[in-house]
Amino acid sequence: MPIEQGIASTSGMAIGGCIRRDDGHLVPDAALTLIDPRGHQVSRAKGDADGTYTIEPPAPGSYVLIVSANGHQPAAVNVTASDGIAHVDVTLQGAGELTGVVRTAAHEPVADATVTVTDLSGEVVGAAVTAADGTYACRGVMAGTYTCVTVAARMRPAATTLSVPASGRLRFDIELAPMAMLWGTVRAEGRAVRDARVTVLDWSGTAVGATHTDDDGRYVVADLPEGEYTVVARGYPLVTGQVTITGSQVDHDIWLSFGADEHADLS
Repeated sequence: MPIEQGIASTSGMAIGGCIRRDDGHLVPDAALTLIDPRGHQVSRAKGDADGTYTIEPPAPGSYVLIVSANGHQPAAVNVTASDGIAHVDVTLQGAGELTGVVRTAAHEPVADATVTVTDLSGEVVGAAVTAADGTYACRGVMAGTYTCVTVAARMRPAATTLSVPASGRLRFDIELAPMAMLWGTVRAEGRAVRDARVTVLDWSGTAVGATHTDDDGRYVVADLPEGEYTVVARGYPLVTGQVTITGSQVDHDIWLSFGADEHADLS
């Protein structure tokens, strides 16, 4: 139903429309005040639960419509009243702010990380990229429960649920775990072995990465979180070895041999 059809006015004049956030969502229960050019209040009203509003001016002329709502910055709009209905939509900016610092477990700042905030329906309500010192700020986030997802190069993505209080302001620091790259060369009898299959197993024996060596016998398995792994190489008789990942890059060469034991020591 058009907003004009829902406006009832005793004076024959009315101003009505919809109140929305800057992301298009309707804002319910807004407070509306109409003032004249001298700043005197001449009318007041309250917005409906569906984001629509109606307010009646006392006489034709120019006014300022002030709109405010919890969790939003107030807005002031020039309006002109005359016989009939004036349709004026108003957009409010969110007053909330989610801030914090993205760091590693070693308290080193993570630059260029993307912080995304989604509501319970999965819609994005805020996003930011961290500065050189790891700080971020997602503005316009209102009170409520959200999912915060943080992504950065060579880091394990982090997702958490957080609640923004009624004040609309929350500081939330984020810790990311680094993802390491395991690389090395597979050799046998003094030469590099091409097309050898290298598989990395976690503590439970589950394969978390696999690759084949290139023409120079080199292999790379990326995006591994810190921990202990078993490295299995196939090309000649099977060879396994243990490796502990504690940094961003780990160099682990593998030696194959026709006479190698099935469980060779690669440390």
